[in-house]
Amino acid sequence: MGFLIAMFIVAVSCLLVTYRTLASYSNFSVITRIVIFALLFIAWFSPVILRGLRHFDILNGTAYAITAKSAYFLMGFAFILVMLLIVRDVIWYIIYLASHNNDLNPDNTALLNRNNLITVIVTLCISVYAVYEANKTPNIKEITITDDKIKEDVRMVVASDLHIDLATPLWQIKNIVNAINAQNPDYVLLVGDIIDDIPQDLKAKMEELKKIKAQKIYLSFGNHEFYNSPIKWMIEFTNMGFEVLHNTGTLIGNTGIYIAGVPDDRKEKHNWEKMLYDAGDSDYKILMSHAPSIVKQLDEGQFDLQVSGHTHGGQIFPFNFLSKTANEGYLAGLYDVNGTKLYVTRGAGFWGPPMRLLAPSDITVINFKGTDNEK
Repeated sequence: MGFLIAMFIVAVSCLLVTYRTLASYSNFSVITRIVIFALLFIAWFSPVILRGLRHFDILNGTAYAITAKSAYFLMGFAFILVMLLIVRDVIWYIIYLASHNNDLNPDNTALLNRNNLITVIVTLCISVYAVYEANKTPNIKEITITDDKIKEDVRMVVASDLHIDLATPLWQIKNIVNAINAQNPDYVLLVGDIIDDIPQDLKAKMEELKKIKAQKIYLSFGNHEFYNSPIKWMIEFTNMGFEVLHNTGTLIGNTGIYIAGVPDDRKEKHNWEKMLYDAGDSDYKILMSHAPSIVKQLDEGQFDLQVSGHTHGGQIFPFNFLSKTANEGYLAGLYDVNGTKLYVTRGAGFWGPPMRLLAPSDITVINFKGTDNEK
């Protein structure tokens, strides 16, 4: 509840700041002011509005998908716009106060309107680029981990945060699946927030996701699986042939690698003993945890590697600073935490605004090699 109240306060504050800067000091007509306010309101309250449209069954199918993409685009546009307005005004006032040049007075309505127009155009250009970044095929990152516990070399693909929902186009899922398959993985680890809707609305899209090719696909739940009928998704993913690791673990063949998964549910206690029940001391142990901060709960040597997502790398700059803080200092890449390696992917998709800015999506290949293995 506290989080929702905080988000409401932020949304209202940003709405008022943006509207006041763009319209309050201008000589716009009443109708123009109403249109500006309405667009900004839709932008800042898109999640609430869209949830209402779904809940009351006002829009479905293609109509909802188009509406959702448009509304969330406005949300991303408004976020970038308010950041640019704040930075612009700070710089503007510093220059004005330092120069004492009255021609640069921020109270000059004509100058303000001109600068507002320039800022809106710049924001639109940045937003279009951010849409491109979010919707292009994710970057492929590749790392190698060598350890004497590993008996056979293994190639794994790690992907998270696809956030497949009613508005996700099939071509986007196809691109991600093709990118994964092109890496010829032995195993695929899907580390949460793979979906963002209920199973019955994503049948065709799950048929595309099933085309991932690997000896085995392991999946752990993120927070968004728990928002959308988790029991139904447990059944759906199992029927798709994916192995859902939910406080459970398994040894992968004769590789010497043991993999476990923890659900990202704040209400559920993590059962480490159950997860590691079949693990031996000599096994290389991997933990799939959607939230990277779980690594701080691990005892030294409990797991050798944790793979996570959740952060989106911040998704839209400068949100990365907040995302890093919210995830206890972990944003993207490889970390060493109390003897455990932590790898955080930026995710292959996006949530909310169909944008990524200075936080490119990625799919990661991890090559596991034994110290004495030769191929």
